[in-house]
Amino acid sequence: MGITNLLGLARDALTAQGFGLDVTGQNIANASTPGYVKRTALLETRTLGTVTYGGVAVAGIGRSVDRFLDARAYDAGSFSASAHSRDNALAQVESLFNDTGGSGFADSLESLFGSFSSLATNPSDPTARAATLAYADSFAARLRQTSGQLLAQRQDLLTQAQATAAQVTDLASRIAKLNASISEAEVAGADGSDLKDQRDQLVGELAGKINIHVFTDGSGKLVIAAAGATLVEGNNAAGLSVGTSGSGAMQILVQRAGGSSIDVTAQTTAGTLGGLREARETDLVAVSQKLDQFAYDVATAINTQHAAGVGQDGLGSRNLFTLTGPAGAAASITLNAAMVGHPEYVAAASGAAELPSGSTNAIALARLADTNVMNGNTRTPIESYSDIVGDIGQRKMSSAQNVNLREAIYSQAQAMRESASGVSMDEELIALSKFQRAYEAASKLFRTADELLATLIREI
Repeated sequence: MGITNLLGLARDALTAQGFGLDVTGQNIANASTPGYVKRTALLETRTLGTVTYGGVAVAGIGRSVDRFLDARAYDAGSFSASAHSRDNALAQVESLFNDTGGSGFADSLESLFGSFSSLATNPSDPTARAATLAYADSFAARLRQTSGQLLAQRQDLLTQAQATAAQVTDLASRIAKLNASISEAEVAGADGSDLKDQRDQLVGELAGKINIHVFTDGSGKLVIAAAGATLVEGNNAAGLSVGTSGSGAMQILVQRAGGSSIDVTAQTTAGTLGGLREARETDLVAVSQKLDQFAYDVATAINTQHAAGVGQDGLGSRNLFTLTGPAGAAASITLNAAMVGHPEYVAAASGAAELPSGSTNAIALARLADTNVMNGNTRTPIESYSDIVGDIGQRKMSSAQNVNLREAIYSQAQAMRESASGVSMDEELIALSKFQRAYEAASKLFRTADELLATLIREI
C-alpha cells in the first residue's frame, strides 16, 4: 500500500467516524422528541483495488424499528382509545339516572304512588285529586325528558363519530403524502428517516381513531387497512365517512377515489370510532329499550287499574296515561288529555256505589308499587327501576375496569417499543466515546501519512 492509499484510508476513516459522531449527536439531541426513532450509522468496508483490505465507507442511516412491536403498540393504543370513548359515553348515561344528584326519576315514581296513598286517605278532597294528576303528569314528563336525553346523546355520539371520521381521512391523506415524499427522498439518495418518524407518529394517531393493520406490499410501500378495508396504499388514500342506515344505526364507510364505498361498520371494533359505536349501538340502545319497557309496564298497570274504577261522575274505563309501545313508550307517554283539568275523573272508587268517598281503587293503585306488574309480572315498579340503574352501573363499572386494563396493556406495549426504538443515553455515550476515539486515531493516521509523504518529498 502506498502513502497515497494510506492518506485515502485516513480520509475515509475521518469521514466515516465523523458521520458516526453526527448520528450519535442527533440521537442525543432528540432523546426526548416525541416519535423520534433511534438512528444507527451504517458503515461498510470499501475495497481498495484488487487487494483484500480497504477503507471504510458510509452506507447510510438505519432506523431501529421493530414492526412487530409497532403493531402491538398500534393495537393496544386502538383498544385503549376505544375503552376511553365508551367509558366517557357511559358516564353521561349514568348521570341521567343519578337519583342522589336529582337527575333520576325514582323520586317521581315514588311521589306518584304516594299520591295514590294520599288520595285513598281523603278521596273526596279536590286537592288530593289534583295532586295525583300533577304527579302523574310530572312522572310522564320525567320519562320523556330522560328518553329525549338518551336520544340526544345518541345524536351527539354520531356527531363525534363523524368528526373522528374526518380526522381519519385527514390522517390518511397526510400519511399518503409522506409516503410520496419518502419515495422521492430515497430515489434521490437522501435520507428519509425524519419523514418516516413523522409518518409513524401519524400512523399511531390513526390507530387511536380506528383499528388498523399496517404492512408493506411487494415493492416495500406502506399499506394501511382500516377495519379490514384498504385506507392507504402507497401514495393513495381513501376517505372515511359516518352516517346512519335506514334503521338509524351508525354506518361507517370507506370511500374510495372512484366513488365506490365499503361498509366497515361491523369490522370497526376499536379506536375512538369503535368505542363510540359500541356505546351508541349497544349500550344506549339497551338502556333505551329497558326504559321503554319500564314506561310501558308501569303505565299499562296503572291504566288497567285506573280504568277498573270510577271518577266522581260515576264513569270508569278511563286511562291515566296515553302512550304507544312498548317501543317508544318513554318518549310518547303523556297524561291522558281527557284527564287534564278534571281531577274529578280520577278513579278513587271501585264503583258508583262507593261514591262520593270510596277509596278502594285508590288503595289498589297505591298497592301497585309493591306488586309484580313489571317485566312479565316478575318485578315491582321500584325493583324494575332499580334493575335499570343497576344495569347502567354494571356497564359503567365494567367499562372503567376495561379502561384500566387497556391503559396498562398500552403502557407495556409502549415501553417495549421504546426499548427497541427509543434513545438510550447510556448507549449513546458509549457510541460517542467509540466514534471519538476512532476519529482521533484516524486523525493520527492522517498526520503520520502526511509526515511520511513530506519526508519522502524532502529526500527526493
